[in-house]
Amino acid sequence: MISEQLSYSPVAGRWDEMLDVDGALRPTWQAAARALGPFDPRDLLDRQRQADRLLDAEGTGHLVHELSLATDRHGNSAAARSVSRPWRLDPIPFLIDAVDFQHLTQGAVERMQAVDALLADCYGPRTLVAEGVLPASLLHSLPSFRQVAGSHRPPAWLVHYAVDLVRDARGAWHVVHDLTDAPSGFGYSLLNRSVLARVMPEGLRGLGVAAIHDHADFLRQALAAVTPSGRISPRSVVLTPGPADATYVEHSYLATRLGLHLVEGADVVMRAGRLWLRVLDGLEPIDVVYRRVGDAHLDPLEPGHHGGGSGVPGVVWGARAGGITLANAYGSALAEAPELAPFVHEASTRLLQRELSLPLWTEGAQLASSPVFVDGGLEGRPVVLRLQVARVGDEFVVMPGGAGRVLAEGDHPARPTAQVVKDVWVTGSGARVRHHVPLGAPPQVDFGGSVPKRVADALYWLGRAAERAEVTARAARVITTQLEQDPMLPTIADGAWAAGAVALLRAAQSLPTAPIAFGVSAGDAVLAELNSTSNAAAAQLAALVQEAASVREYLSTTTGRVLGRLARVHADLADGSVGVDDLDGFLVDLAALSGLMMESTVRGPAWRFLDLGRRLERALAVLGAVEGALGLAVTGFAQQPVADAVLKAHESLVAYRRRYRSEFDLDAVLDLLLRDDGNPRSLAYQLDRLREHVSGLAWPEGASLVLAASTQALAGIDDAVVNGRVVSVDAFVLSVRGPLLDLAAAISQRWFADPVNPTLMRGF
Repeated sequence: MISEQLSYSPVAGRWDEMLDVDGALRPTWQAAARALGPFDPRDLLDRQRQADRLLDAEGTGHLVHELSLATDRHGNSAAARSVSRPWRLDPIPFLIDAVDFQHLTQGAVERMQAVDALLADCYGPRTLVAEGVLPASLLHSLPSFRQVAGSHRPPAWLVHYAVDLVRDARGAWHVVHDLTDAPSGFGYSLLNRSVLARVMPEGLRGLGVAAIHDHADFLRQALAAVTPSGRISPRSVVLTPGPADATYVEHSYLATRLGLHLVEGADVVMRAGRLWLRVLDGLEPIDVVYRRVGDAHLDPLEPGHHGGGSGVPGVVWGARAGGITLANAYGSALAEAPELAPFVHEASTRLLQRELSLPLWTEGAQLASSPVFVDGGLEGRPVVLRLQVARVGDEFVVMPGGAGRVLAEGDHPARPTAQVVKDVWVTGSGARVRHHVPLGAPPQVDFGGSVPKRVADALYWLGRAAERAEVTARAARVITTQLEQDPMLPTIADGAWAAGAVALLRAAQSLPTAPIAFGVSAGDAVLAELNSTSNAAAAQLAALVQEAASVREYLSTTTGRVLGRLARVHADLADGSVGVDDLDGFLVDLAALSGLMMESTVRGPAWRFLDLGRRLERALAVLGAVEGALGLAVTGFAQQPVADAVLKAHESLVAYRRRYRSEFDLDAVLDLLLRDDGNPRSLAYQLDRLREHVSGLAWPEGASLVLAASTQALAGIDDAVVNGRVVSVDAFVLSVRGPLLDLAAAISQRWFADPVNPTLMRGF
């Protein structure tokens, strides 16, 4: 049993969270001993590994994975955009009885109301200052005090509030820190619970653990409740600093769970007193901003802004003018100032005539310890409990659970350094009581066709990077396999095969064909180009993961697991330490990603740009391979292996052998790769899909460019096939590639290259 396992722990001392004042196991943990079984290190290690894998599948691997050697398509270092690290979810939950939690619920609501009253007073009548309770010099000296916030009273200062609590060795709870600016932890709590619900489903059922997933519904209602008056179809968005932010994983997960757009500063613009979302076909109004951006980085036009050019120019003015609601209100960071914490109690007693039931934590007070699985064994460590509260109209809803942050040796409770968290389980009688907050539901509006331009841009380049990563990896695999099967290939036909192999590998990297340098052996040239191709695959993979990280909410949940595996492959590709088997696994993951893109993504404008990028890149890749390897004067015994390599690199070798039942024939190879619209890897097939996409986007210029490419393809293929001359291949490729490159340029120019330059509105 649990108590027996603890007696074997090398850590001496009390497990205060599990024991009552008499040293007996609390009833909650007695029930846990029956539901969870003994804390066997082998079982705990297995649970921890499962939790790691599931967290990785949810994006904590690829969303915060440092791709240190990579740059994105804009030339920015990927490492600079991903500086955070995944956390570890402890396989032992933090248990609290429903009766005890009710006390915390009451205390958290009282605290939120007191903090809200304090903010309203500091930015309003300043009663506490007038009565000499709060020194005016202290208030005005705080960097987080935004004096301009007092010119307008928002619908609510706090819509979402979080509070950190600790339990002392005697079992009493204390407040450590109020979180009011852009409080984090809610999304992490949902994510952690989703993982442990799969790792320990019997434990959740056996202990009757309170569900927390519906708290997202309350938060969505809370946002709708503060919509500016008169808006009949309110729209809320989640504002994030972007993938470089340390808590971006949570932002992405929350946006998906709430069903809201995740937007960055460049996605929105203030015009005519309102905030607008930049979408593919213009601007769409926004009513409520659930901001994950702090006060100091929100609006570059406001005094005290610390984010350089980040944020949304004019959004604070828009909130003061009543055109947009910020949740939480601008200026709410004031309540997080440690200097102001001692005055929260006075705010409650003087402004609300109510005593707070949860006292502040006293520096140096001994904290209770909880069992934590660390390095294969049990240790006793303090845990900071973070509770989440949503205000829905006049109702306050506390999530029945939360996230517990484990403290390392010497940690201050407000500043944990250990990257270990616990899922908080509220158990016992009454744990499953659900909140019902009546609120009129807003009219149903279909936002399926609403796609921010940044999202479409990222998906388009995600599609291109995924296709190019596959092309480079497949070309490297094919040439490596041929070399392993016949090490003498570089020497045949006076190096003709080596010239064809190098040309194919360079084409996969979008590089022009170049002769093997004088004095370099054919074999060394092929090996050098294989290494370069591996690096190119790593770069494309890095771009793929980075683009996916910025649009995670548009991809299926299963996609996260594939992206996590691809992120881990990056280092091996970058240093060239991959073999054929590794490339096979990599290609399987890319195929899985492609399948998820096709079968698990709703066919809307977002998906259309994703597939548009894939089809355009595949068409260019086929043309490059044909020009590079088949456009050479490859003769003799080298013709067959070079043709096989080209066909296999584009998944067409099996089809060729089944259909033509012949050895090398240039006409037949070109027919299958270029003309056969039934071959999903052929140029003709890609042109058909491109035609469908530009038609679906109602884009005449794009349709004209696809038509030009198709016309050149139809006019040029026959000449190339009939004559069978090498020079005709080059002419054909040039005639078709031109319109396709023009199409790529036009896509960026039409959809992504028109930045909005916001102008100052009247009232600044």
